[in-house]
Amino acid sequence: MTVTYPYSLTQLNDLLAIDSVIWDIQRNDEMSGSGDGRVWSVELAPPLWTGDVTLTAGSHASLKQIAAIIRKLHGSQEALYLCDPLSLFPQYDPTGAILGSSVVTIGAIASDRSSLSLAGLPANYRITVGDKLSIAYGAGLTRCAFLEASETKTANGSGITAQIAVFPFIPAGVADGAEIVLIKPACKCIIMHGTHNPGTAKGAFTQGAGFKVIQKK
Repeated sequence: MTVTYPYSLTQLNDLLAIDSVIWDIQRNDEMSGSGDGRVWSVELAPPLWTGDVTLTAGSHASLKQIAAIIRKLHGSQEALYLCDPLSLFPQYDPTGAILGSSVVTIGAIASDRSSLSLAGLPANYRITVGDKLSIAYGAGLTRCAFLEASETKTANGSGITAQIAVFPFIPAGVADGAEIVLIKPACKCIIMHGTHNPGTAKGAFTQGAGFKVIQKK
């Protein structure tokens, strides 16, 4: 099979046996203060999602293959899609069976781009605070917004929610009507320089393999 970029979920994400993960945010803020205790903070650039992934010990062959696939990303030059393994499905629907093949879209984006409504959900479907969602956008749908629900809202009988606050702000290129992924939402990432550890071979297993990623917009 020809290697293509960015890596789809099947090319790497679905092959990973993850032992532990830290899924968090890197903020890009600058702070200053005065002698009387006043503090100012400014966001120099939008926050970026990060992932610190440790893989489960496995056979030498399986971990060797994972390492080879990661090396083919040429350090941080090529991107991959990666899921938060704790957020593969909405909390209300832990297997995705209720959502099924529903096509969920953005109903409307708030003017300050801090919230959005969802349409196309099953009746009375619930989006829970902490749920993740991804939205492909831009020319050729090559860009990816990776968002987190900041509050819990339930769809009405027509499958439409009220405005749901999300983090971070919705990128300017995302428009009303865009399709939303709720099952295995993925973040477009790159491997952070110098963080890939192929693991240590010990006895019958390779252990300690892992890497860190940061969102690529």
